[in-house]
Amino acid sequence: MLILGGLLLVGLTLTLRWSGTPYETWPAAGVPDGDGEAARDGASLRSVTLRYLRGVAIALVGGFWAGALVTGPAVRLIMRLLAATAGDGAQGLTTEAEEVVGDIDLGGTIGLYLFGGILPGLLSGAIYVVFRRWLPPGRLGGVAFGVLHLVVAATRLDPLRPDNPDFDIVGPGWLSVATFALTAILHGMAVVAIANRYSTRFPPRAAGRAERVRSVAPLVLPGLMLVPGAFLVMLLAVGLVVTLAASRIAPLTRAVRSRALVIGGRVVVTAVAVALLPGTMTDLRHVIVRDPPAVSSPSSSSSGSAPGHR
Repeated sequence: MLILGGLLLVGLTLTLRWSGTPYETWPAAGVPDGDGEAARDGASLRSVTLRYLRGVAIALVGGFWAGALVTGPAVRLIMRLLAATAGDGAQGLTTEAEEVVGDIDLGGTIGLYLFGGILPGLLSGAIYVVFRRWLPPGRLGGVAFGVLHLVVAATRLDPLRPDNPDFDIVGPGWLSVATFALTAILHGMAVVAIANRYSTRFPPRAAGRAERVRSVAPLVLPGLMLVPGAFLVMLLAVGLVVTLAASRIAPLTRAVRSRALVIGGRVVVTAVAVALLPGTMTDLRHVIVRDPPAVSSPSSSSSGSAPGHR
């Protein structure tokens, strides 16, 4: 728990420090054009490939380190807090993940750290790099990305899914909502801050070995996540092929880079968030105010129906 607390402190410090860093686009300068149409086409394909791979690197770094330094530690510490505040009656009960309330288990901690922090972070990093232009500029972009995590995903997937039976065991509900909602927002802020910071450092501008090592070092551990993930590598390869093909369609390229698409995208994101907000608020209320277990009547017991609870 102390190690996780230290990681979280580092992650929050970096998030706040880098929260105002703008995302730096890369014109792929230095790619030789050559002579003739064929050489220009080849240079263009190379430029698109380099841009794509750079985006993948930024997504990996932003998502992985946000999950490793902020989301993973925060989720595990919150679970420990909720177990401690649940009362004596909850101690020893089994959660939905087959973990025992009150026990600090290394395997469970690692699993929660990985599946509750790093893997969601990698997905968020990819989403951010693709749709970052649809977010507000500056610090507001990170906050908006975090709020979108809360409104769109937190109550429909995890960690604030109202039908999760764990909220009948640990709590109180208001503390669950307050801590996990804050974590969802901080998760989005961390992804944006770390990804934007890395965009200013990769690829390195200096030719020295030390500068290259410092630029590549944050990518080592995230890159190792791809080693056992053949499916992820295949998805990245398909994405590259689609990107290369789309880059040859001039009208599509102009549309993607247009200001109209940016404005339209922001309108769509805002509309989706507003449409989903009432459902999110209802789900959060169900986490705070739990329905009592249904009591079986004599007639229902004789008919064999089992009582249920939220």
